[in-house]
Order: sequence, then structure tokens, then C-alpha cells
Amino acid sequence: MRGLNLRDIKYSNKTAVLYLLNSRPKLSRKDIAEALDLTPAAVTKICQGLISEGLIKEIGEVCDVHKAGAGRKKISIDLCLDKYYTVGINAEIDKITVSVIRLDGKPVLSDSLPPDSSVDEIVWSSRETLYAGGIDAEKFLCISLCVIGSPCDNRFGLWNIDEITDKASAVLKLPVVVENNIRAFATAQMIYGKTPPERSLLFLKWGPGIGSAISSNGEIVTGSDAGVAEIGHYIVRRDGQKCRCGRYGCLETEVSSAEIMRETGLHSVQEVLESRDSAVIHILDSKIDTVALALTNTATILNAEKIILFGSMFKSDDVVEKLVRQCHRYNINFKKNIMVLSELNDKISYIGAAALAAKQFFFEKDKN
Repeated sequence: MRGLNLRDIKYSNKTAVLYLLNSRPKLSRKDIAEALDLTPAAVTKICQGLISEGLIKEIGEVCDVHKAGAGRKKISIDLCLDKYYTVGINAEIDKITVSVIRLDGKPVLSDSLPPDSSVDEIVWSSRETLYAGGIDAEKFLCISLCVIGSPCDNRFGLWNIDEITDKASAVLKLPVVVENNIRAFATAQMIYGKTPPERSLLFLKWGPGIGSAISSNGEIVTGSDAGVAEIGHYIVRRDGQKCRCGRYGCLETEVSSAEIMRETGLHSVQEVLESRDSAVIHILDSKIDTVALALTNTATILNAEKIILFGSMFKSDDVVEKLVRQCHRYNINFKKNIMVLSELNDKISYIGAAALAAKQFFFEKDKN
């Protein structure tokens, strides 16, 4: 383990300023110094550098209400996230979304493709979407690729990651950042969401498939195989179906939307969620119970302080309420307010891509 050097300290302070302004916009240099316990001189130097890099901007004077009389005017500072863009490619089991997104999380354009689209089709759709926006190419920082499964393993996703990375970079002339789609959304929750960075967060996505991610002290935990706390591949049924991961009886094979539709005979998740048929409700309740068992065990092991829910299955308040109730039933110490529905749930198709670019090429651009 090596000690911190001056470069590490400068990077740490610079990043701290950016993340502070993300959570508390429009602060003065004095406010920043007080919040981060830095000297005013140090903050002034950091801010000068960030302004020259185009990462922050001065946005005008505000009155220091803590001063007597008329008050001394302070220059307020804010982030320049709205100046930069990324091309997002977000993979789901049921569709692929190609988007142009501003780094403050605002979508500009998007296009949906079927999940069996070829790498060439995806890359050229990305190119057309990028140029359709009429945005200066210099404002694009990267291509954000949100994949199913591990970002370094081609076995279980929709495409060969090396192939799509190389082709996308060559055609769009941009660097590529790759991450699992659930961990990308978890990153978005911490950047754009309203959830404080608790010591331990568990993210649960339930939609076409089911998966999870965890964060510790504001950092997404990946583990050596990038599959830590992957709830979707817990084995929950001894005689279950074969999963795409090669095992049998995984949670995903039991509770995926495709399996629910197969068992109910309905044609969409919306039909399932809106059905008042007793047989359909019984099947859905059984799936919620299975998820609750896996989730309760996972949250107990991790000692999660908060569980963030997202995905198409959670568009139903009934599903959320039943899941909370079942988790509490299995563990009476499981606090009901520990589980919250993400306010970003309707932005799943693009918000993770924006977060990947913001983190790697804006907030932490000098990390490496």
C-alpha cells in the first residue's frame, strides 16, 4: 500500500470540489472552503484550474447574508455539465437504446433497436443519432456503453464487447467507456438522484430480467469477477430451468418478465400488472415472494442501509408495497422505510450512460 503524494491530494481536492458542487450547486469559494475544510487560497487555486478546464463557471454575485449591513457580495460557482454530451448505448434483454445525452442527465435524441440488432446496425444508428442532433462534435466526451452482464466478459451479453467497442470508437471517433447496465444506473442514482451516499446501498432492478448492484461509501463495488452481489444468478430452485449463465434455477429464470408472461399467458408486463384475474395475481404474488426471499438475505448479509428499486416491474405501486411487506415478514428487523423507488425509474434507457461519461470524463477525469 502506497502513501498519498501531492498529485493524489490535488486530485482528491479537485474531485471533492466537483462532487460538492454537484450536490450543492451555486456555492461561493468561501462556501466550498468551509464545506471541505480547505483554505480559501487552496480553493481559489482549484477553482481557477477548473474554470480553465471548462468544468466550472462563475454565474454571478450573491449577497453574503451572514455579514452585517448590506452584506459582502460573493461570486457563485456552478458546474458546466450542460456543456458536454455523450452517445449512450444501453442494452436490455428486450431492446437496445441509442441516445445523445447531455452530462447533466438531459436526453436530446434517442432511437430504439431490437435486441438482436447486429453490432454494425447499432454503431451506425449511434452515428446517425449523433449527427441528427446538430451538436458540435467537440462537445462529445465519449461513447457510454451499458451492457448486460460483465463489461469484460462476452459470454452472456447481446454482443462481443471488444467488437462493438472497436467499431464504435473507429466510426464515431470517440473513446468508449463500458459498464454493466445496472451498475451504470447505480452510478446515475448517486450523481443525479436524491439518495444520500449511504455507507451501504443495494440497488435492485426488476424488469425483463432481474439484477443488483451495491455501493459502499459512494463507490460501486465490482469484485474480482465484476459480479459481486448479482442477485439475478442466485440459485432459488433446485429443479429450475437452465439460465443463460449456464446454471440451473437462477432467480432470473424464475421471475423474469418473460417467465411471468409465459406462466400467465399475457403478452406484456403492463397487462400483468393491471390484471385483476385471481390466477394472474397469484402467480405475480408468488414471484414477488421469491424476490423478497433473495432480497432479504442479500440485504441482511450486506447490512444495507437503503435499497433502491428500479425497473418496469416497479411501475406498479402494488408490487413495491407487496415486496416491502414480504421482506418485512421474512425479517421483522427489516425496516419498511429502507426500500425506496428511484426517482430516475423512467430514465433507465439513458441515464446510466450519462452517468458513466460524467464520472469518468468530468468528475474523475484525472484519476488515472
